[in-house]
Amino acid sequence: MKFVHLNYLIILVSWCMMGCQNNMPRERSFSIIPDTTSILKNPAMGWVMYCEGWELYPYFQDNFDRINVNSFWEEMDAVRAHEVSNILYIRAVWSAFESEEGKYAWEDDPNFIQLVEGAKERNLKLAFRIFHDSRDMVQQATPEYVFKAGASFKTVTGKDGEFKTPYYDDQIFQKKFDTFLQAFAKKFDDPQTVDFIDAYGLGRWGEGHGVILKNKENYYSVVDWITSSYAKSFKKILTVLNVSEADYKYTKPLAFDRYNFIPRRDGLGSYWFSKKDQEILNSLFPQSAFIGEACYWFTSPTGDTLSNRAFEQDKQYKFKSFKATFPAALDDALKFHSNTMDLRVPLECKYWIEELPELVQKFISHGGYRLYPSKITVLESDDKLSITHVWKNLGLGVLPNNHPNWNQKYQVAFALFDDKGKLKKKWISKKAEPSKWVKGVEGSYSESLSLNDVARGSYQLAVAIVDISFDKQPGIKLAVDQKNINDEGWLQVGELTR
Repeated sequence: MKFVHLNYLIILVSWCMMGCQNNMPRERSFSIIPDTTSILKNPAMGWVMYCEGWELYPYFQDNFDRINVNSFWEEMDAVRAHEVSNILYIRAVWSAFESEEGKYAWEDDPNFIQLVEGAKERNLKLAFRIFHDSRDMVQQATPEYVFKAGASFKTVTGKDGEFKTPYYDDQIFQKKFDTFLQAFAKKFDDPQTVDFIDAYGLGRWGEGHGVILKNKENYYSVVDWITSSYAKSFKKILTVLNVSEADYKYTKPLAFDRYNFIPRRDGLGSYWFSKKDQEILNSLFPQSAFIGEACYWFTSPTGDTLSNRAFEQDKQYKFKSFKATFPAALDDALKFHSNTMDLRVPLECKYWIEELPELVQKFISHGGYRLYPSKITVLESDDKLSITHVWKNLGLGVLPNNHPNWNQKYQVAFALFDDKGKLKKKWISKKAEPSKWVKGVEGSYSESLSLNDVARGSYQLAVAIVDISFDKQPGIKLAVDQKNINDEGWLQVGELTR
């Protein structure tokens, strides 16, 4: 009898020991090796292809008769530009988007529709600039119906004769453009297809130079109007504004402070990119991302046009050849934390890709943002996971997650997948904020995740940066070996058994 009781005692102690072991916390650490070279197709970053108009592309080129959307894509595809690019930037005059009142290119222009569809087919996001000044253009930039309605104008010299350019402080012009912008936003305020819009477009080339006004004292009110019009029209995609020391006293309070627009600078790698402009960009980083663009570019295959030789007039760099302008622009892009860089038009894309592949790769590796979890430590108990996760940004830019239109939509998430690859549990981090990750500064967080509703079994722990505004699925490609990414887009960290 005593023997029997001893057996029961041994069994009872064994059960207790097993139960204690199940309740004992089990800690595991996972170190992730980053991918430093692959192209990451992420929003608002990377190399950018340009289309300067469409039927008249590019608008500054003398022999534009041979250029159309078909040849644009043929030339881009010949050097496989879309494989290294993330964005197609369409920069064109207002009259190209709306030739007649209410007649919109995205509804009636087969060339524009083909251009947009071509970007979609090549996995490119879109970005836009719309401007109204006719100087240097081959067509009138503002639609004629605006002036027929009574908008006042100044006659200016374009590439193909004299054209009208509106006074920006004219109320009729403003009202007509507001109506157009609302229609444009209805179509393109879509972050699934569009990354950003230049929310300004004033002056020459839409860069804010030489703004034409009836009364110079109206400059502040004009900047107030145009930035407010864009902010009210676009609620989902990023709004961008070109930095210039000439009008920063207006754009700082009205755009950057009030609406948190993202700074853009055209003119990298030139003496036009002034010390004051550089100071402005430094003051805005890292709370704001930066959209960069080089100053000099090819405008004809023969290289004999005036603008093709403009680099020779650079007072700072004193360039001896066009090729020397490319690394200078790229150096500025990296130095000032640019998220983007311009491969630009087909002729220039070909030059970058075929003649300067090491510079193309340099921006892929170091430009924009490049995020990954460097270390994840998991303390597993019977009813919860305690996770410490450390994140790094290998890029020199930032993820603009704090822009009000994105509103912190990209969030770190953890998940458990069963042995059949089915998602069984997901947690969204309430602590991690990707917009704060800059190169050289880690983001470290600790989370406690409940397992009360998770059945016992074996699971694969996974992590991702998901888009909570869309489908709560992975929205940012991590800088890791893609072999470790499962079919749902999550980085597989390691196995857990409970």
